[in-house]
Amino acid sequence: MITHPSNYLSDLKINWKDYIKYFHKIEVSSKTRILHKGEIADKLYIIENGSARMGFEKEGKDITMQFFFENEFFTSVESMFGDCPSNYFIETIDQSTIYYLTKEMLNAMVLTLPEMANITTTLLMSRLIYYSNHLHSYLSENPEQRFNSLLENRPYIFMRVPQRHIASYLGITNVSLSRIKARRTSAISEVVEKS
Repeated sequence: MITHPSNYLSDLKINWKDYIKYFHKIEVSSKTRILHKGEIADKLYIIENGSARMGFEKEGKDITMQFFFENEFFTSVESMFGDCPSNYFIETIDQSTIYYLTKEMLNAMVLTLPEMANITTTLLMSRLIYYSNHLHSYLSENPEQRFNSLLENRPYIFMRVPQRHIASYLGITNVSLSRIKARRTSAISEVVEKS
């Protein structure tokens, strides 16, 4: 049972057991698209078990923008709150147990439960901060520096996500990622052991 969603919402001091009853629970197979590019997002998701990724396709290539794991909220924020077609797809990485809240229910809850408005605002702000940091990383760091940052901040990704998705997330080829990993083997082993 989800009791403590992602860190960026932890400061809200909300007892999630009071809210999870509004969510629908689904079991989703690996590699399942739960949102397609061009659709208008109408659900807010949270993962109980499993993982998902958000991405887009460009010139026949599948590019990952963000990863999501247990207790993390996710949706195509711009689509859901802007009521416009999503520029991204959302796909499960492995077999996942996911809860979702419809936009209609979220809107109704905001009217009756004032703290839900805080959740919406925090979710929007967290996405803005994530995109800002991600863009800064691409503009100011080389691929190996981006790899090192990912290894330092989210080492579990290397244990749970296929290499091709990590490579596209870092903006490099599988071959380049393999070379970087070969140079950083001892660091990867150390971080994985600590996780």
